[in-house]
Amino acid sequence: MDDNFRNFITEHREEFDFREPDPGIWKKVEADIRIKRGISWRVVLSRAAAVLLIFAASYGLNEWIHNLNGKEIRGERSSKAKKENAIPGLREAETYYTYLVKQKLDELEPIIANCPSLQEELNFDMTELDRVYVELKADLKDNMANQEVVEAIIENYRLKISILEDLLTEMELGEDECISIENTHAL
Repeated sequence: MDDNFRNFITEHREEFDFREPDPGIWKKVEADIRIKRGISWRVVLSRAAAVLLIFAASYGLNEWIHNLNGKEIRGERSSKAKKENAIPGLREAETYYTYLVKQKLDELEPIIANCPSLQEELNFDMTELDRVYVELKADLKDNMANQEVVEAIIENYRLKISILEDLLTEMELGEDECISIENTHAL
């Protein structure tokens, strides 16, 4: 079908070319075509000014919010630092005892690796002592200069270390201990 149409057009081409549009139509088309205008600098500058104004306002608002939040955070940090510095030696003691607890746990880890029930007991005891520690820290915030609370925190660390040392001693004395402990728990 495509070939028939093409053949028809090539055979009758001259019949299509005899008609030309009225010259008045071209005059109307030329009148409707807009003449290309030049760039309006007033429009360009007003749009650029609007973009700059929006950018400057958003930047200023962002900086204002950032500074406002920064002051609150710095205020919290400085008040927390003042509270912690008001108790002499607490931070150093916590660092020291935390290091000792970690060291004892690292020593115990390979020894009790084959003893899941002993690990569970140890984890339970440490979790309980950690819960008590959190409560003591909350009390410390309430009673900042209370020496009894500070001593209780240190005693909590000492208790952790004592439990870990006792467990280390028991485990090093007898390798069969884990099996006998698990058997007694099974009964």
